[in-house]
Amino acid sequence: MRQRIFVTGATGYIGQAVASHLVRQGHQVFGLTRRVEESRALLDAGVTPVLGDLGSPGGEWMGTLQNCDAAVHTAFDAQNGAAQVDLCALDALRVAALDGRVRRVIYTSGIWVHGRGEQGRADETTPLTPLPIVQWRATHEEIALDLQDHEISVIILRPGMVYGEQRGILGGWFAEASEHHTVTYPGDGSQHWNLVHRDDLAAAYALALDHGQSGERYLITDEAPHTVREMAEAVAKVTGARTVAWPAEDLIRSHGGYGEALLNDLTVTSAKARRRLGWAPQHPSFVAEVDALWKEWQATHPAPAR
Repeated sequence: MRQRIFVTGATGYIGQAVASHLVRQGHQVFGLTRRVEESRALLDAGVTPVLGDLGSPGGEWMGTLQNCDAAVHTAFDAQNGAAQVDLCALDALRVAALDGRVRRVIYTSGIWVHGRGEQGRADETTPLTPLPIVQWRATHEEIALDLQDHEISVIILRPGMVYGEQRGILGGWFAEASEHHTVTYPGDGSQHWNLVHRDDLAAAYALALDHGQSGERYLITDEAPHTVREMAEAVAKVTGARTVAWPAEDLIRSHGGYGEALLNDLTVTSAKARRRLGWAPQHPSFVAEVDALWKEWQATHPAPAR
């Protein structure tokens, strides 16, 4: 059934992929963006641009949100205070539910709310011990779920680290390899990151809209077993670069909580999403596809001057 769907962060790394995927499914998608110059990219993807700022929920964009059937919240505004902007977004969703037609909401959380999990492993039943950098996310999940009191269906997605195209941390590795002929990985690289290709993640959002059960949380990762060092070595091999370890103490001194998150060792399962949403990732491993991913990155970047 064709729906009117509002996507926050529609020009972001995740939101852009989600909005485009929903358009291809035949939905009428409205994408929130703060910049007029980003509207062209949305139009080219078949998304209707909506100018506005989540930090200013009284703007004209609220009328468009209130007149949508569903909302997908993917925006993450680190520059203006991620937690505070996210609270503004949740307040806007509450208004759209109480004084509008929105009846289904997908809220984006993340893997790091699980912290170190239990003995380095986690699924949706594992008690949350969020890493300090995302301490607020666990509380915001509950605020989002409170919308159920107003007969709103709410689903929480917890994506892993996203890759594909040129952005993200792993896209940064390709950039570093191209410019400096090095690939720097955090700590000794023995930790595990939970990854998901952005196209597979976009498909998970669409499936959650169609089949997700209200009140449920879903972890979304490809479950590939490689360590961070193995991933860095794969990038180094395909790019002709060399790997460089970033000592843990130096990383934390430089990046604080973010550095701690990059050093975190956690393995999660997406069995619930596979079983209940019918999610089947088409990109099962970053390492297995590193050649194609490098070529994809190169296609969007001119070769550096020698």
